[in-house]
Amino acid sequence: MDYETNDMDKLVLLAKKLKQQKETKMDYVVSSEDIQSEYDVGEQKLKLSIPLPDTGVRRSFELTDYAHDQVSAKTGIPKSYYQRLKEQYPELLVTNINELIREKDKRLVRTLEGKARALLSDRYRIIDNYDVLFNAMDRFDHLNTEKGMKIDIMRADLTEKKLYIKALSPTLKDEIFPNEATRVGEAVNGGIIISNSEVGAGAYKVMPFMNVIACTNGMISEKVFSRVHLGKTRGVGVIDWSDLTLQLEDEALWSKIKDMIDQTFSVEVFRKWVDQINKVASTEIERPIVAINNVVKEYEISKDKAEMLLHQFSKEGHTQWGLAQAVTRIAQEETNYDKRIEMEKAGAKILEKKLVELVSS
Repeated sequence: MDYETNDMDKLVLLAKKLKQQKETKMDYVVSSEDIQSEYDVGEQKLKLSIPLPDTGVRRSFELTDYAHDQVSAKTGIPKSYYQRLKEQYPELLVTNINELIREKDKRLVRTLEGKARALLSDRYRIIDNYDVLFNAMDRFDHLNTEKGMKIDIMRADLTEKKLYIKALSPTLKDEIFPNEATRVGEAVNGGIIISNSEVGAGAYKVMPFMNVIACTNGMISEKVFSRVHLGKTRGVGVIDWSDLTLQLEDEALWSKIKDMIDQTFSVEVFRKWVDQINKVASTEIERPIVAINNVVKEYEISKDKAEMLLHQFSKEGHTQWGLAQAVTRIAQEETNYDKRIEMEKAGAKILEKKLVELVSS
């Protein structure tokens, strides 16, 4: 789901949903020997069964698509083979999982709304999406009141894997010059994108974000400040999130995260990025077809979007900036938001490459 732009009603809805998820989630550290896969013939679904600590009762949870991917990775069953067994021979897949899942002593099983959404290391450090949103909003308000930096939330998106918050500031404004001859600039705004995963799909990240004002194309720099989700080993049982030690760890964590937001949301970081882009923006790409093919292959762009990319590149102009803009433009057509983010990162990466890397056959 997405909660776009400055619509505060939608942002409030997102906050309520994240708060509800925080309050209703259940997380268990379970001995791997006690984790079992099973196939529910009636529902025709593969499930994960675990003992509920201190009850002597087992409970079965349907797996989300992403949790299936994690089971595939953690058991070493190739994804394509896993999917084939899941669709055609589920009982055989159950046997394989139950045999291979016991290689680690303990696992963290994250559940929500009756589903197993993640199978992780017992050292996984959980950073809740609700806390990310709350602390980000608090920091944005601080930057506005204390430093005079107005900040607008461009959009917020919650996928099965991640939470994304995009925010821009009118304070961070400059121009990119894709044509040295005309010196006609394209106005850009700077800001940040914050991403977090509660299910092990990457570290907490705060990344510089650039928005082309005229067309709202966006690109994301990989010059990131990140926080790896790694904590202390936990004993078997339900995780007690009211534990004082965890609260003290949270205080230290959020202090560092606020610093990450401040460092990324800075005039210096934005201007440095603009200067770097302007050094290559007007570089002509003399082998556009080769460049497009390389981009399609490297960033796994689908065939249907490859033609769109070539058409858009011809409209943008055969420069390094034009190629980056073509990629970020077709990113707006991507319905999978996780994929869209990756394409917006690709736009920035194109501007960091040497010309020879873009056109080598």
